[in-house]
Amino acid sequence: MNAFASLPRHPHSAVLLVVAACLPLIATAQDRPIPLAASTNPANTASPANTASFSYEVVSIKPIKIEAGMSLGGWFADDGFTLRGVSLETLVDQAYPIFTPDQVEGLPHDAMFENYTVQAKMDEETAARFQKLSRDQQIDTMRTMMQQVLADRFKLKVHKETRQMPIYNLVIAKKGPKFKETPEGQKGNNTGGFGEISGDNIEMKQISMMLSGSVRRLVIDKTGLTGNYTLSLKWNPLDGPNVSPEFANQFKGRPGIFDALEEQLGLKLEPAKGPVDVYVIDHIEQPSPD
Repeated sequence: MNAFASLPRHPHSAVLLVVAACLPLIATAQDRPIPLAASTNPANTASPANTASFSYEVVSIKPIKIEAGMSLGGWFADDGFTLRGVSLETLVDQAYPIFTPDQVEGLPHDAMFENYTVQAKMDEETAARFQKLSRDQQIDTMRTMMQQVLADRFKLKVHKETRQMPIYNLVIAKKGPKFKETPEGQKGNNTGGFGEISGDNIEMKQISMMLSGSVRRLVIDKTGLTGNYTLSLKWNPLDGPNVSPEFANQFKGRPGIFDALEEQLGLKLEPAKGPVDVYVIDHIEQPSPD
């Protein structure tokens, strides 16, 4: 097997998507996955006990050439998933608590352009145990299982460093929050997409995760709001001078993310510096065949 060439990494895009009942795996190549209901705080990424006892019984990884009109995405079941057209970059992002481009270092340039169809399935007993976990535990367990896949099939070796880097603190604006707590017992009806977050039972730490991908810095929840909220946020995710008109017209009239936060939610982002976990790729190879 030939190792990937070690070349500079291509910048991430900041597309925000939500699939799989709000679990963290996203299957869109070259997109940064920020799950609406991923509830692990970026500042506190400790895994639950016994995640190492979970693993996929069957894993298939096959190269795929993406062509116009091809159906891409993620399909999820209680016992596993299928991802079609996913990049290695996205798989690494899902295996570790990575929310911004500068949290990964040393990923080969080819990782942006080589795409795969990935299928994984747990055995019946493992799937039954997985369904009994809390949402937080399921997210951390899926990360651990993806780490196993990358280590086994891509020979991934990685180490973590903590660095002082620019971040944003999510805080309450002067006029206070412009949303209310979701009534107890009301089911979530969430939408998270390109330039939009809306729904019920949304926590502030979930908002901070999704914003991290959009503003390309780690966002830390400093609002002090601990409830579950009903809210709607729409902004122009293509705000900038180098966006083609055909795309920009989809979001015409929407404010940029900073203005939208304050106008629609009564929140703001304050620049700061803080500790950020950076995952350094020490070694990685092309995937072993099935």
